[in-house]
Amino acid sequence: MSALRHNAVSPPSSGGVPTGVQPYVAGMSTSCRLAVSAVALIAAVALAACGPPDTGTIGVGVDGAGRPVGFLKVCEGEHIDLAVLDAEPLDDRTPAVASWDVRPAATGSTSWSFDNPQGGWAVRQAAPALRPGVVYHLAAGADDQSGYAGYVLFTLEDLKAMKPGQVRVYDSVRQGPAGEPTGSLEQQALDENNGFMRVIPQHDFERGSCLQ
Repeated sequence: MSALRHNAVSPPSSGGVPTGVQPYVAGMSTSCRLAVSAVALIAAVALAACGPPDTGTIGVGVDGAGRPVGFLKVCEGEHIDLAVLDAEPLDDRTPAVASWDVRPAATGSTSWSFDNPQGGWAVRQAAPALRPGVVYHLAAGADDQSGYAGYVLFTLEDLKAMKPGQVRVYDSVRQGPAGEPTGSLEQQALDENNGFMRVIPQHDFERGSCLQ
């Protein structure tokens, strides 16, 4: 797999989270990439060690009007306060598509509308209209680099096929593939999006493990 892709497609570990989520762009952790995506956190890439632990799970869905909604499940005793939307393929020089933060920091289960966040969530960088055929990458983490809530891939077409009350997440319980996606970075993103995500009921997302 290209250096521009984190090792997200490895089989899940015994703990139920995908193995190899820490390596990223040329050794940069996914949380570091999250930091790069948010203007206020650019300085974090200068840190010699940047590998916070998995402390939650992120998902995406739609509201009653079909508008995008982000979902977070944070592990007990942990916090998440930043979410970033990127367009694949990822590049550490590419600015984020959109970003949001929440005050106070999110604990337990929470959700926010991309367009009109409430409940403490606020727009940091407004989300544009999503484009057909683009694979989007939604990730979340802690501003202080203490934790990371993973990521989920989706397209506009995926969202149009969803109903309110459903959450699309990275499928950490699936069997590992015979091989990782190959080809162009765009094709790798499409293959990962099509083969490594799953849709679950919102009830299961909220009541399940903090590491789905």
